[in-house]
Amino acid sequence: MIILLAGLKGVPEHLYEAASIDGANAWHKFLHITVPMVTPVLWSNIIMQIIGCWQVFTSAYIMTGGGPMYSTWFMVLYLYTAAFTYLKMGYASALAWTLFAIIMVFTLLQFRLANRWVYYESDLRRA
Repeated sequence: MIILLAGLKGVPEHLYEAASIDGANAWHKFLHITVPMVTPVLWSNIIMQIIGCWQVFTSAYIMTGGGPMYSTWFMVLYLYTAAFTYLKMGYASALAWTLFAIIMVFTLLQFRLANRWVYYESDLRRA
């Protein structure tokens, strides 16, 4: 939330002033100025959240330990159990590399799609 607030504070005021002079209302200012200028922050937060979602461990381990009938069996919890309960270190290493590959694919996909929806202030100067 602090990062998003910093992104909102980083939106230049002169864009809002120019939009007010052109007769834009609050909704148009939000849609055409605020959202495009905050997309780099949203993009980085999306990447961090994707990585965080794949690395859920603590809550499932402490609360349920895998839950009834493996209902809270996340990949990192499965990796931990394979490594330290069953002592299958090679298998756990393979799981870790698989997790790395999955996270890398989602991250590279976000990098590839960023050109379609992430706008920077320098892009506005070229227009």
